[in-house]
Amino acid sequence: MRDSAAAALIAALFWTFLAVLSAGNPRLAGVEAVSPFAAVSAADSGTEAPAPAGSDCPPPAATIVTEASLQAEQGFDEGFLLPVLRDGEPVRMPLHDYLTGVILAEMPLSFPDEALKAQAVASRTYALRHCAHPRHGEAAVCTASGCCQGWQDPSAAAPSERERAESLVQATDGLVIRYEGKLIEATFFSCSGGRTEDAAAVWGGELPYLQAVDSPGEEEAAHFSDETRIPLDAFRAALRGLDPAVEFPEALGAWVGSVSRTPGGGVDVIVLGGRPFTGKQLRKTFGLRSTAFSLELSAGEAVFVTHGFGHRVGMSQYGAAAMARAGADFREILQWYYQGVRIGPAE
Repeated sequence: MRDSAAAALIAALFWTFLAVLSAGNPRLAGVEAVSPFAAVSAADSGTEAPAPAGSDCPPPAATIVTEASLQAEQGFDEGFLLPVLRDGEPVRMPLHDYLTGVILAEMPLSFPDEALKAQAVASRTYALRHCAHPRHGEAAVCTASGCCQGWQDPSAAAPSERERAESLVQATDGLVIRYEGKLIEATFFSCSGGRTEDAAAVWGGELPYLQAVDSPGEEEAAHFSDETRIPLDAFRAALRGLDPAVEFPEALGAWVGSVSRTPGGGVDVIVLGGRPFTGKQLRKTFGLRSTAFSLELSAGEAVFVTHGFGHRVGMSQYGAAAMARAGADFREILQWYYQGVRIGPAE
């Protein structure tokens, strides 16, 4: 929680800003001031979690983005100007427009309203947290789904889709997720295959709100379960590339040894050819959908059967949709996938 001195400073900055702005035309273009939220976001955001494994995103910078601005007489999302790396250039756009584009890009609009609201709150939290941990110099986030969050220009969407996305963002205006008063790392992914994963199992750092939880009802997801088939010679060569000491007895059954699993059901370590390999190593090497897999060997190929799609840490989008259809609202969804958190306004 913020201490009393910090709270007093924040309040003074905020009300001073409003007083100055109200002396003129509050809607004049270019009338901006440093957001009180951005000024304290480093203290409010807590320990930084690593970027998802395999991310193309650079590590977070240590500096604070202070160019995000609030403008008077608007909702939080309309008034907060978020620094975004778009087409290689840092631009500032209303948080409302950014989140509308994220919803259009990241979650099917066929999903129930409450799932889409949960996505809006998670995405807002992610963006505001990275004002304190900017990933792109002057920009807090970019528009690439493989790095930060996907984004589609709302003006390029069909009017009905844009209006639906805008209405769901507006319905959650300014709401964020906190753990012990600090903004969380609100990671999300497509499908868990039935159970999410601990942050520590994927990134090595323990985050108490990112723990493995059951995620039923995901069977309709395209990648609830997948098969990846690798020719046996290619499989053997790839393992030798990872560890030249690996050995392959004549009996195929002797190739696979013990397997240990993470709390979320992913492969932690599997012994192949007498040598240990991590699930993360094998996922990257063979392009697997997730680390939640089983392995079968035949005379001609190695067959991986995976469950889920993505790092599986945080909110499952298909799981959120299933919970919404079962009657859960967006707060219940978020508090299920992010354990011990509170939902409240960003101001």
